[in-house]
Amino acid sequence: MTKRKDRSTAVRKIKRKVQSGESREYYRRRLKKPTVSCAICKSQLRGIGEGAKSERTPNRKFGGNLCHRCQAKVIVESQRVREKSKSIEDVQMLYRRYVQGQI
Repeated sequence: MTKRKDRSTAVRKIKRKVQSGESREYYRRRLKKPTVSCAICKSQLRGIGEGAKSERTPNRKFGGNLCHRCQAKVIVESQRVREKSKSIEDVQMLYRRYVQGQI
C-alpha cells in the first residue's frame, strides 16, 4: 500500500526500470501554477482561473497585467495627459509606461 501522502491527485506516479531489470514506482508532486500578480503594486490578481493565460484574463484594458486599482489610476492619469492638464513628466514613473501606451 502506498503512503497516505502519495495517494493524492497532486502526486504523479512515475514508473522506472532500475538496473536490475525490475520496475519501480516513484512519486513526484505536480507543480502548481504561479499566481498572477499586478505589474505595479504586486498584489494578487483576482478572477483568473485555470488554463492558458489568454483564456484566463479578463477582457478589458490591462486585463491580466494590472489590478483594478492601478488600472483606474492609469486611466485617470492618461486622461489628464490627453487633456493637457498634466504633462507626461509629472506622471509617476510606475505609471508612465502604461500612460504612454494610452496616449
